[in-house]
Formats: sequence, C-alpha cells, structure tokens
Amino acid sequence: MKKKHLILDCFVDEPACLGVPPFISPYPRYIFGALVDSGAEPSDIDYATIDSLRNSGYAIEGGYATVFLIGGAVVPGRYLGSRIGTLAEMRRIIAGNPSTRFAVGGLISRVFGEGHPNAVIISWDIEKYAHSSLRGGGTDGPRTAGEISRWSVLGADVVRRHPDFPDVICEIETYRGCPRLGHCSFCSEGLIGRVEFRDEEDIISEIETLIKNGVSRFRIGRQADILLYKTRMESFAGGFPVPNPQAVKNLFRPLAEMRGAGLIRILNVDNANPGTIVNHPDESSEVLSVISGAVTPGDTLALGIESFDPEVIAKNSLKVDRAGAVAAVGIINEVCGSRHEGLPAILPGINLIHGLEGESMKTFEENFSALAEILGKGLLVKRINIRRLLPFPGTPLYGRVIRTSKSVENRYEYYKKRIREEIEGPMLKKIYPPGTVLKDCRVLEIKSGYSYGKQIASYSITSKMPVTLEKGKFYDAAVISHRERSVLALPVPISLNTLPEKALALIPGIGPRRAADIILQRPFASMDEASAHLKSVAPELAGMMSL
Repeated sequence: MKKKHLILDCFVDEPACLGVPPFISPYPRYIFGALVDSGAEPSDIDYATIDSLRNSGYAIEGGYATVFLIGGAVVPGRYLGSRIGTLAEMRRIIAGNPSTRFAVGGLISRVFGEGHPNAVIISWDIEKYAHSSLRGGGTDGPRTAGEISRWSVLGADVVRRHPDFPDVICEIETYRGCPRLGHCSFCSEGLIGRVEFRDEEDIISEIETLIKNGVSRFRIGRQADILLYKTRMESFAGGFPVPNPQAVKNLFRPLAEMRGAGLIRILNVDNANPGTIVNHPDESSEVLSVISGAVTPGDTLALGIESFDPEVIAKNSLKVDRAGAVAAVGIINEVCGSRHEGLPAILPGINLIHGLEGESMKTFEENFSALAEILGKGLLVKRINIRRLLPFPGTPLYGRVIRTSKSVENRYEYYKKRIREEIEGPMLKKIYPPGTVLKDCRVLEIKSGYSYGKQIASYSITSKMPVTLEKGKFYDAAVISHRERSVLALPVPISLNTLPEKALALIPGIGPRRAADIILQRPFASMDEASAHLKSVAPELAGMMSL
C-alpha cells in the first residue's frame, strides 16, 4: 500500500517569494510540517528537486501516495547555476507518470490549466491541502497564521534534504496580502484578501529551529512590504497605512543579536513599497534604521516602482509617481547608505515592468530620464530589474490584450541597453570600487577559463574571476574592475607567483606589458622583489597581494 509522500520542488520565483537555489522557499517546509502535523512519519516523506528528475528523464520512482508539486516562475528571470522548472516541464512530469497522484500548488497552479486526470490543482494553499488530505479531506482553502506557526517549525528538518544543504538561504514569511488600500493592476498579493501577519515570536521560533537544523542564512522576504509589518491598518495617507516601528524592532532586534552571536551568517530583507516611504517618511526612516542595523552589509531593498511614466502609473494604479520614487530612493540612501565592512548597509533596488497598459514610445525615455536623475543626484541603486509583464489570473490586467508594436519593442530594447550601460555601469563602479572584498563567493559555473561566483545572499553580484577555481568552493573575491551587471574579481589573497598572465593583465596598474614581465621574472622570493612591478597598482589592491 502506498503511504510515502514526495515533495517535488520545481523552484519558485513569485512577486513575494523566491525559492530558486541557493534559496529554499517556505513551501517545502510548510508542506513537510503540515504532513507531520497530520500524522505522517518524517521517514515517510521524501523531498526532491526538479534537477534530480531531469537526470532521470522525469520519471518518478517509489510508488508515492501523493506527490506535492510546487514551482514555476510567475515572474520570470535568469539564475546563475540553477534552472527553474518550466510550466511545460511540470506538465510533462504529470503526464509521464500517469499512475502517480499529484497535487499542484503555489501561484503557478492558477495558470496550470485543466486536462490532468492524475492531478488536483490547488487554488489556495497546498500545505493546507496536504494537512487535510491525510485526514480524509483534501481541503482547497487558506491556511492560517496559527497553522503556519506549527508547520514552519515541524517542517524545518526538510532543509537537510536539499541538495545544496547547508549552503542554502531560507526565505522567511512575515505576512501575506497587500496592506495598501488599492492595488496595482497586476498585483497577485491583493488577491489574497485580508492581510494576515505572523507574530514575531513565531518567526523567531522558526528561524531558531532552522538554525538548529544547520541553516545560517535567511532572508525576511516573503511579504509585500517589510516596512508595513504589523501595521495596525487604522490610519492611512495616500492609500498607505502608517508603519509600526515597534513591531519591526521586536522582530529585528533578536535577529541582530543572533547575527552578532554568529548564529546567523547572512540576514537579508526584500520588498518595500516606495509609497509607504514617501507618505510616511518619519516612521519609514525609523523602520529602515532598525533594519539596516540588523542585516548583513550589502543588502538590497527591492522597490516595486514598475514605471516612471505618468500615464502608465495612472492606468495601472501604481504606487508612486516619479518625484515620490526619487524621494524614496533618497531616503533609503540617507538612512541606510553608510558603509560597513566595505559595503553600503542597504541600497534600494528598482523593479520596472515592460508591457503595462498605457505604455508608449515615451515610457522608456521617461524611465531612463528618472534613473539618470537618480544617478545625477549622487544616489545609489543596487540593481535595476527590467522584466516583461506576465499577468496573473484574477488581476485586472489578466485577459486583456495589450498589443506592443514593433517600434515600441525596439524602443524598449534600445533604452534597456542604455540603462545597463549608462546607469547601472556607473552605479556598479560607485558601489564596488576596486579593492572591495566580496566574502564567501561560491563558484557556480566555470566557462572559457573564467569562474563565476556569487555570495549566498539576496541579489548578490556575480564575480567573474579570470582563473579556474573549484566548483562549489567558497572564495573571498577582490573587485578589480566592472562588467555589465557583474564585477571582475580575483581570489584573495592575490597570488603573483601563480596567477595566469591574462589575470595579471586585467589588474589596474599592471596591464599586458607588466604582466608579461612578471611572468618572465617570477617566482618572486619576496614581496619586496615584486614591488617594482606594483608601483601603479592602487594600495587597496596591492595590499591584498602575496606570493
């Protein structure tokens, strides 16, 4: 008799949730905990990722009673070292295993479609369905914060089964739903209805349990706006409720203590609403100050600005106009921009969406102009995400036909390139000047003599290192120059006696001629002997060199 259950993680990238390696989303932990809470033995629950199925031709072995399938990119993106499960792959998995019963959950379920006789598509919470299905029910409904307080703790053990464990970062939920009175035309969080907050004690308990299970990296990221955690929803300005700084302090002060004690190696946040900041600048600044004092330096606070075009803003009920967006960026820079361990504590990230209603030829010029204004003011933005609209079922935009002409599409590509070169390029140079050390970069890919590494952290920059390193290993990387959306870096210490010539030539102050001389004259017996070749190298980099 079938009794085992499989949690099949096809990875998720949703507007308020990330679960693409090295991130692990709450979904597997909640499902695991719900099954245990309902009487299943942990030994009767397996966990696998889509990567393992790709290696087996998508065949599922083991005779499971139910496979709980989660995943899909509601917001598509690129991921170094990982490949998110596509809708086509998930349909292929279900069709290719006809004797297996599937339950499909996550936001992807709403676009999954019918015609799968061996699958039940869960509209609400797959963890709620998992809990009730073992008790003879199979409820397709919403779970509660109280249930999550139990399931998140009971399910923490599943992280040990992740193929990258312990080198993972856990996405932590604080609440769901959007506290704003109105919602953007594409907002999936607004579909949830009532905003439901998790208690600080429950969140801390979950993190403590994950720490006991060997996790040391966390992102407080599964929410629409971290600034509005536990807002009382009583007083509004511009449609945005007043933040509750004390609740944020109650949450982040214990986290800061755990980081100070070495229990947390990485602490990040995600998602803030620029409308909250400009409508409640004093309370928002207080909250930002608390968070910036707790997180790991180099963090990113993602702002859903979406467009700077007044017509697009009006037609899609966006959160803030151009002046407000620039002001929000300025406040984050002022409160959180001081450097610690060589990096700004927190910088804003800007999300833009292509394909919204009202978009025209001038939209992209408006976006570029606003970003140029931010750069011109000396403000910093950690990263700019420009993504195509993917309307979600149930939102006002879903089902509408928004035609994009070839001329508009060409304009979009033209300005996207200009933003990358003329805005993001200069920003990178200011954020990561030569000599900046990025600690614990894990090598994810090796290609054409270059090793590509990233920190296990939120929106971490890619370090392109012109040396062949060991995949999966960690290195401290010193920035030497900049590329599009990445930095050129070298492992620290920078070894003059072993670096290949092409790597030496890329170091500012050395160049091809001196690199050739170094190759001819090494090995050096001492740094004094090598110093004649390093006179033009910046002191920050020269101080990291060894033999």
